Amino acid sequence: MTTQENLILTPTAPGELIDKITVLKIKEERIKDEARLLNVRKELLMLEETREKSFPKNSQVIGKLAKLEASLKKSNEEIWDMGDKIRELGDKQNFGKEFTDVAYGIHLANDKRAAIKKEINLMLGSGIVEEKSYKHWK
Repeated sequence: MTTQENLILTPTAPGELIDKITVLKIKEERIKDEARLLNVRKELLMLEETREKSFPKNSQVIGKLAKLEASLKKSNEEIWDMGDKIRELGDKQNFGKEFTDVAYGIHLANDKRAAIKKEINLMLGSGIVEEKSYKHWK
């Protein structure tokens, strides 16, 4: 590795960067262990610095991005909560209707999440745009 902290620097789409930032913000809100929080906050700071250096400073774009980021965070919170629920049901060996409803909810929330990320990428003219290959994808 060539960096001080053994980091791998790789090109990424703006939607992916914002997605990762929202997940780290959720972790920062929900994780209680201080040692783990230090790691979360360190990574969050680095990614927010990257966003600050890389994203447009236009106030109209900033406003639109803030709304998309809030939507992305909400989707990730829903996925997090449903992930907790599906683990709880799995632990209880409860694989009935409630389990399948939660699994389907995760699927729908992930589709919404991907659409928001793509909207961010297209809005910012990203050279990297994540594409889905499964049937019925918009």
